[in-house]
Amino acid sequence: MTIEILKAPALQLGDQLGLFAPASPVRLEYVRKGQEYLALSGFQNREGNSLLSRSYHVAGDPSTRLADFEELLLDPGVKGLVAARGGYGTLPLLPLLDFSLIARHPKIILGFSDLTALQLGLWQRLKLVTFSGPMLAVEMARPGMVNSALLWALLTGAKESEIKPLLSAYLASGKLECLRDQIFSGRLLGGTLTLLASLAGTSYLPDFTGKIIIIEDRGESLYRIDRALTQLRLAGIFKAPAAVICGDFSLPNKVEEPLLPGFFKEFFAADEFPVLINFPYGHCPQSFIFPQGGLLEFNCRAKTITLLESVVIKNGS
Repeated sequence: MTIEILKAPALQLGDQLGLFAPASPVRLEYVRKGQEYLALSGFQNREGNSLLSRSYHVAGDPSTRLADFEELLLDPGVKGLVAARGGYGTLPLLPLLDFSLIARHPKIILGFSDLTALQLGLWQRLKLVTFSGPMLAVEMARPGMVNSALLWALLTGAKESEIKPLLSAYLASGKLECLRDQIFSGRLLGGTLTLLASLAGTSYLPDFTGKIIIIEDRGESLYRIDRALTQLRLAGIFKAPAAVICGDFSLPNKVEEPLLPGFFKEFFAADEFPVLINFPYGHCPQSFIFPQGGLLEFNCRAKTITLLESVVIKNGS
């Protein structure tokens, strides 16, 4: 069965990007550095009204953050939305979202970490392609953190021949391990592991049957990673995916980090699908950037990653 995929128009140099804070509060100094990065990349920006707000541990109450998101979405001058940071706060927005409004005004939405909840919710309800990538006041505010070539190639709808080598470079690491089949394809979905686990049992978690599941996390102990993965297994997430990709996991106890590859091998030992370990995606410099819901092929033998269909609308196509 063919599913109808909702895609946003591609960006063009000079476009204005809307800046919103759907989760934790942000610091002005990092916002300004992120804005400098966007300017140097050739883009204008518009700040959401509550970008610098704070309410307890989040960037304003849910209704305020939602109003910002919707206003930027409706502004015809704003061509894409960039999240300021993750942290916590996106989950409470999900039941407040007007999905019909978003469907009528699809725009590029960029972010990851806590934004995983928003992106997976939008895929589940609308099949909207969003982008798991750098955020304004985090990666964009720190020189060298962003793979700018890959970021703007994806968001501006560059030719597949230009995007392929940028994606494929992520299979060059000698630390990568591929269990079982070394060639797999499917729609790529995932993000931060604890957010996937938080969505289990809700109506916002997608069906991962036939999908490539990509996971990463930061600051979680090994037993908490085990617990989140086990929760997903008990929820049936690992029944029939196309593959699982284990990205970067920065553990609070560095002594545990060398144990991770062995743990992942043991956790997925009885499964039949391919598993890729030590993939450079997550809270790490030059992280992999991908379209949530994008159709990709991973060939670990030839060390190529191929985007099998466009992920943005370009030139009215």
